Amino acid sequence: MKQHAYNDVLTGLSNRRLFVESLEDRVARSRRYGHNCAVLFLDVDKLKTINDEYGHAAGDALLVRLAKILKSNIRTTDVVARIGGDEFGLLLDNMNGDQVADKIGFLLQKLARENLVHKGRKLHLGASIGYCFVGPKDTADGLMSRADAAMYREKDKPGQGA
Repeated sequence: MKQHAYNDVLTGLSNRRLFVESLEDRVARSRRYGHNCAVLFLDVDKLKTINDEYGHAAGDALLVRLAKILKSNIRTTDVVARIGGDEFGLLLDNMNGDQVADKIGFLLQKLARENLVHKGRKLHLGASIGYCFVGPKDTADGLMSRADAAMYREKDKPGQGA
């Protein structure tokens, strides 16, 4: 029962509930000990187009592949979750801005190289990622809003996918 309460059925990742609880824990650690944590939001590029052109099974396969890539490219102490639909969240502990930017660049390159073949069709895997850092006065809701806004700023840049 707990497995279903905290895990996304499609991807096997943590779900929004566990992500929020983990984020609240990071906020408490920031207040008490000064620990830092980056909150990343990732949105899959052109998932609606893939679902419309190739069917929801193709879109689901893309989400599952993306989840595996994210999970295999973070540390065991970090959190990756499917927030809902085509949005994913990551919590990366004890990283500075340069390290987070490098991690985002690495993940975007990894995704770009990992095209998925579904029923003989090559599907491009791309994403937009935005982030912010946890501070001692933050709330989980506020951080999620800031990370989401940062992600949409990235998505709105020329050359990014919607």
